[in-house]
Amino acid sequence: MEKVFCQIGYFIHDETNAANEKVVVRIDTRSVNSNHGERDDHLRSDDFLNVEQHPQAEFVSTSVTNQPDGTKLIKGNFTLNGVTKPIKIVANKIGEGTDPWGGYRAGFEGRAEFKMADFNFKMDLGPTSSTVYLDLHVEGIKRD
Repeated sequence: MEKVFCQIGYFIHDETNAANEKVVVRIDTRSVNSNHGERDDHLRSDDFLNVEQHPQAEFVSTSVTNQPDGTKLIKGNFTLNGVTKPIKIVANKIGEGTDPWGGYRAGFEGRAEFKMADFNFKMDLGPTSSTVYLDLHVEGIKRD
């Protein structure tokens, strides 16, 4: 399982009105770390992430809606490998509350998927590997 770390981002959470909610995340694609150096080098190459040409991926939400099952449907534009396409994230709130340091935190988990070919990945790993599944775990601290 590869891990890529968010470098910059924020979310706006409004419990009373999902239309006010927003998500912006920027990911340093060079930060990919699968705990295997040669695989990481290959993932960073132009076969996959092409980090020399596109060192950053970005997701910017266009809408957030509360679903009847309690999840949030987050639609937005995902830019990866120089290509921008719409994707959907289904998210659950894990919890929120005051932390031990006096801040207020909220956490969410979500899942999205996309086809490698949609983002111009050169490497074809066959039909069983054509879809990428993103598991997202996000925590934020409230700012005034």
